[in-house]
Amino acid sequence: MNNRNLIVALAVVALLAVAATTAGCATNTTPSPTPIPATTTSTGNNTTYSSAAGFNITYLKNLKTDSSTNASTPVRLYVYLTPNETADGVLVATKGLSSGQTLSDFSNNDMKELQNYSSTGFYKSFTILNETNSTLSGKPAHTIVWSGIIPVQYNKTTPTNTSVKEMQTYVVNNNMGYVVTYKAVASDYDTYLAQAQRIMNSFVLT
Repeated sequence: MNNRNLIVALAVVALLAVAATTAGCATNTTPSPTPIPATTTSTGNNTTYSSAAGFNITYLKNLKTDSSTNASTPVRLYVYLTPNETADGVLVATKGLSSGQTLSDFSNNDMKELQNYSSTGFYKSFTILNETNSTLSGKPAHTIVWSGIIPVQYNKTTPTNTSVKEMQTYVVNNNMGYVVTYKAVASDYDTYLAQAQRIMNSFVLT
């Protein structure tokens, strides 16, 4: 696994666990997932990323990004907040939900997966620091802040057992679950928090 894929896996581990489970299982008789189109539009210093998965989000246009229109990959966009540390960023992930699945179902299932990965060693010392009900794009949302230790070296500039801190906001719309996450090396978290919150607050369901 390359650095970028590992970073994304660590950022939204539960959603990517589903993708990782199904990856490579397709046969020649299985149709490829329909791509999810996306466009970017720049105005002044800002770029707005518009995804057919049902959201827009805006960030400074000088920031580097990774994006995916692959329907089987849950992370749609990763916005890096610093050129020197590829762990620090804001990302948006999506997951199709069953009819009637609630925000509580979605967020609780994801947190259970995070806790399961902590118990199996994917993370160490997984700790929920704060948990609140919130709103995002005018919809009820649920936000958790948590910390953990990554027991591997996931890029050239970080040692093993790096502490990370994440803020994840969950929201549901039209049977689609969205997770908007700010992820950072713990020592960087406060440095980029205000910038990350501006990007997260720009998230709009479409």
